[in-house]
Amino acid sequence: MAECFVLLFLVAYAISVGALVFLGWFRQQVKEKKAKNARVLLEEITLIIPFRDEAHRLEGLLSSIVSSERQVNSYIFVNDHSSDDSVALIKKTLQGFPILIIDLPSGLSGKKQAIKFGIHEAKTNYILTLDADVSFGKNYLNAMTNLESTDLYILPVLMKADNFFHSFFEFDVLLINALNAGVSGWSRPIVASGANLLISKSSYDACSQFSHHEHIASGDDVYLMKDLRAENKEILLSTSSNVLVITETPRSWREFLNQRIRWIAKTGHVNDPLANAIGIGQAIFAMGFLALIIFLLISSNYGLFWTLFGIKCLLDFIFFSPYFLRFKRFNALMLLPLYLVVFPFYHFLLLLLLPFFKPTWKGRKTRVVKQ
Repeated sequence: MAECFVLLFLVAYAISVGALVFLGWFRQQVKEKKAKNARVLLEEITLIIPFRDEAHRLEGLLSSIVSSERQVNSYIFVNDHSSDDSVALIKKTLQGFPILIIDLPSGLSGKKQAIKFGIHEAKTNYILTLDADVSFGKNYLNAMTNLESTDLYILPVLMKADNFFHSFFEFDVLLINALNAGVSGWSRPIVASGANLLISKSSYDACSQFSHHEHIASGDDVYLMKDLRAENKEILLSTSSNVLVITETPRSWREFLNQRIRWIAKTGHVNDPLANAIGIGQAIFAMGFLALIIFLLISSNYGLFWTLFGIKCLLDFIFFSPYFLRFKRFNALMLLPLYLVVFPFYHFLLLLLLPFFKPTWKGRKTRVVKQ
């Protein structure tokens, strides 16, 4: 009987996840190759960077701008009430560049408010939003001209760990992004990151329902995607390493939990039916896998346990490897066996903490209120 349950689980997992992630990845590549003729021009882009006390993290971004082979029309840095010397650092490093530093007015705060304020000041057709702690390659801005004109372009963000402990934080995001690429191949993206977004200014002005979620400090990305989707605007995703930005992983478990709980809370508030369905399916497989391995261990069926664990590892290795290889993070995939053990407990912990843990963002409390 146990053999039947294991076989049923593995077949169901291979068919569903294999089709969604692995085949979806190749469908996404076909989508990206079928680009329209209309392209984005660099002189049509304003790059907006909100920042708050980021003097210790701005160096990578500022160095990337200075080293870039080409430049956008203008750079707008929106100061979200910083108390350090971020402004002085930006002025000193980018002297001679087309920059504008504006202060967020008293009474306004948070990343979404900062981006909205910056977009209001922009005069170009497109807005590129980056986080203050990202870096990018010399050809990054030039590669924007290979993108087709659209309403919203979700561009890749890679978290790079600097030690083994932080590798777990990186691996988690890589899996989410690989899943997102697969889903996009079949249908549309379900997650986005404001750390690397290209937005049509006219679409933002016409579709943004800012008043519905302005009380939430972060989430400029997923809420904007929801607003555009409601108006049937075109949302595209790129998996090109040419338009990749790199950011650091959380530095501690507390920072990690803060980040992940904010993400879960935003996802629940956005209430995307497609994302919810995939999340439920993911939870079912995770709990099913955990139940099977516990049962096999309790019944001392170690041979079948290692068969289940080994085949599950092999399937995930195959399904997710194209995304990891694209961004040269194959070594991170070696964490997969450990992640399979930790994953169910990790998600259970997040769900357990969600009602009680009050996450912070940039030193401020955040909250999600269903309306």
